[in-house]
Amino acid sequence: MGRVIFVTAFKGGAGKTTVSAGISAALAALGKRVCIVDGDFGMRCMDLVLGMEALVSRDCGDVLFGRCTPQEAIVPVPRQENLHFLAAPGRYDGRPFPHGSEEKLFSYLRKEYDYCIVDSSAELSEYYRRFAMQADEALVVSLHQTTAIRAAEKTAASLAQLGHNRVRLVVNCYREAFAKEGSLPTVLEMIHRSHVPLLGVVPFSEELPAFQEKGRLLLDGKEREKLRPCEVAFLNVALRLCGGTVPLLQGTHRPKRKKKCFSEAFGRLPGDIPGKT
Repeated sequence: MGRVIFVTAFKGGAGKTTVSAGISAALAALGKRVCIVDGDFGMRCMDLVLGMEALVSRDCGDVLFGRCTPQEAIVPVPRQENLHFLAAPGRYDGRPFPHGSEEKLFSYLRKEYDYCIVDSSAELSEYYRRFAMQADEALVVSLHQTTAIRAAEKTAASLAQLGHNRVRLVVNCYREAFAKEGSLPTVLEMIHRSHVPLLGVVPFSEELPAFQEKGRLLLDGKEREKLRPCEVAFLNVALRLCGGTVPLLQGTHRPKRKKKCFSEAFGRLPGDIPGKT
C-alpha cells in the first residue's frame, strides 16, 4: 500500500506548493508512482505550477461528491514519468463532502500509487482536518525566518491534536551564508524553536520562481548536464522518505552532474524500495 504525505503550514507563502511539487518530482524520478493532490480548495494553484491549467476538466471535488471516479479526474503530468495529478475544485462553496468519501478516495490512491503527496491549505478548515486524518505522516514547511518558525510550531501542535505523531520539518529557501553570519537562525535553532524533527533543507534559489512561472517542474526530464542545488535538495528529501540515509546538505552548494547525482541516489535507496537498479 502506498503512503499519503500531508504537506502543510499555517503561514501563507511558506512554499507548501513548491515543496509538494519538488518532492513529488523527485520521488517520480526515483521510479516511484506518485500522485499529487491539490488539497487547497481556496487557492488552487498546483495546476499552474505543473503547467496543467488547460489540461484539467475534472477535480477532487467531483470525486468527493460522486460526480466522477478518481480514474476520470486524475491526469498524467506532462514530461514526467510516474507522476499524476488530482486538481482542487475550481469553485468550492464550503459544503462538506459526504461522510467517508475522502477515505474512499485515499484508499484508491494507496492502491494505485507508491506515494500520494497532498498540498494542503493554510487554514484549519473541515476539509483540511479530514484530509490530514487520512495521511500517514505530515511535513511542516517553514521559510528561513523567525515568523515562519513560529507558524511551523503552531502547525505541528494542531497536527498533534488531530492525532498525528509522525510530523517532520522541511526548511524552504534556506540561506546558509545568512545563518553563518547570525542574520538568520541556523538549522539547529529552527529545530529547537519549532520542536519538530528535521527531514530536509532546500536552499534558496533565484531561478525557481521563474521556472515555476513557466509551468515547468524541477527534475522534469529535460536533458541537462547538471542539477540545480534545490533539485538535489528535493532529491535528498525524497531519498529520506524512501528510507535512505543522506547527509543534510549533501550536494546542495553548487550544481551537480545529473548522471552522478542519480547514480549516487539509487545507490542510497534501500534494496526493497521500487526504483532501485
